Amino acid sequence: MTGRARAFFSFISISQFIFTPNVIAQTNPPDGVNIPPNTVQRLNETNPQKTPSTPVPIPKPESSPIFNTPGTLEPSKTPINTNIRFKIKKVNVLGNTVLQEEIDKIKKDYEGKEETFTFEQLIELRTKITQLYIDNGYATSGAFLLPDDPKELPDPKNYVVNIQVVEGELEKLEITGLSRLQEGYIRSRVNPAITKPLNVNRLREALQLLQIDPVLERVEAELTAGKQAGFNILALRLTEAPAFSAGIIIANNQSPSVGSIQGSLFLNHDNFLGFGDRFSAEYGLTQGLNLYSLGYTFPITPNNGTFSVRYSNNNSTITEAPFNDLGIRSDSETLSFSLRQPIIRKPQTEFAVGLGLDLRRNQTFILDDVPFSFSTGPEDGESKVTAIRFFQDWLKRDATQVFAARSQFNFGIDAFDATINNSGTDGRFFSWVGQFQWAKQVSPRRTLIARVDTQLTPNSLLSLERFSIGGVGTVRGYRQNQITSDNGILASVEYSFPLLPNLRNLQFTPFFELGYGWNNRGENPQQNFIASFGSSLRWEITPSFDITIDYGIPLVILEDKGDSLQDNGLYFSLRYKPF
Repeated sequence: MTGRARAFFSFISISQFIFTPNVIAQTNPPDGVNIPPNTVQRLNETNPQKTPSTPVPIPKPESSPIFNTPGTLEPSKTPINTNIRFKIKKVNVLGNTVLQEEIDKIKKDYEGKEETFTFEQLIELRTKITQLYIDNGYATSGAFLLPDDPKELPDPKNYVVNIQVVEGELEKLEITGLSRLQEGYIRSRVNPAITKPLNVNRLREALQLLQIDPVLERVEAELTAGKQAGFNILALRLTEAPAFSAGIIIANNQSPSVGSIQGSLFLNHDNFLGFGDRFSAEYGLTQGLNLYSLGYTFPITPNNGTFSVRYSNNNSTITEAPFNDLGIRSDSETLSFSLRQPIIRKPQTEFAVGLGLDLRRNQTFILDDVPFSFSTGPEDGESKVTAIRFFQDWLKRDATQVFAARSQFNFGIDAFDATINNSGTDGRFFSWVGQFQWAKQVSPRRTLIARVDTQLTPNSLLSLERFSIGGVGTVRGYRQNQITSDNGILASVEYSFPLLPNLRNLQFTPFFELGYGWNNRGENPQQNFIASFGSSLRWEITPSFDITIDYGIPLVILEDKGDSLQDNGLYFSLRYKPF
């Protein structure tokens, strides 16, 4: 597994829709209009998929940051008279601000003992304290024996030992190599690790976190001695990662109901305004679908706490026979806000919590402009959801494997004109989404990935909040969003390896996938369990151009199977990313 995972704008109002005046919403189809029995299923296939993607494993950094440290602080030579022995009355350790309990334990081996000690043993005492600092990461700190007052002869029976600790600290932080990224972004992430006394382990961990930051490609650090004893200079030489990326994707990843082949343009900037903020935009088009999305995320804490805003719009028309003559179309949009804050953040482990607010809206029409409800819950074909989402992310990795998990609690509330009625299916609901992924690098060229996603709810949900199963990303071998239901679970396992021993950029991936969905009210989907096995072939022709072909063989045969490439288990994707 390789690779690196990574201007405000105006958002279209959530209520900015134009309706034809004098149009009366229908609860029964107009005269002469016969709606096929599986129209609702075909319409549900066009809904934008709500379920968040499974956390993508963050690969282990290819190399740790280069970090050179100065040698241990060496004390000046103390004259030693080896002929004198002392009974130590007390050991005074001066200047320490940490490790007091550990130092006291060392002192107890010397204070108030009947035995006598030599100067060599006093130096051993000093060395033990220095080593204690080193073992706890304070590699630039050290201990010194203070000389006795030359005007007073030491009392061999009540000798007082004075040891001075010089705790290392940072004199200066030098940063070079930045062009667009603001220096304050780096300082805010390094400063918490360079407090006095300077802890090299803590500093190294902060540099490792910088190394895996998407805005940086390379981190080199050198810690050198300063002008005074105990003072150090940290020099960071940084290389920024390419922040801008853009490209085009052609793939048959949409529902055949609206035209499965989609052309998409996308662009991303991982350092949009220079402080690690990210901007993304995407536009996609099929025969019957027009969609776009805009997103902006910016850091709010040095520990990678972020605030995100995202808007997406989806306008679709069913173009698949026999529904194409009915003028069935759907307009959907979502405005999302979210806060995410890591609670634990280390190079190998991260745990974060977050809170989000989604404003979602969907309206369906028949005969092009007649608002029409095809299922229970929507009013005049319109569904509105206001959802508060509380989520938790967890990631753990080592040299050969990654565990990633996500839990999300969703609460539909009566706010911002959400759909509220007595039908039993409206904008008030509770659901839980759980996701787990495990990636194991079996060998340098072979990877095993297992995944489980689920949604559970006690309520009957509007189509906007239902769980989708089928197609690329869930269960290949079936059309996109083949099953939409209140509850659902899907699982997959795949094993990736080079097709040819000497051609690493041609990856062959056998897979097995299954999904099951069920409703709380009304009938379950006509076929609510699907499973498949198959293989995927990905050819990275150049770093900027790759082709993926997936073929899934369904293990459960459907009665209403169509004749599209998806219905026959075939998917393709062409991605060109020149920037």
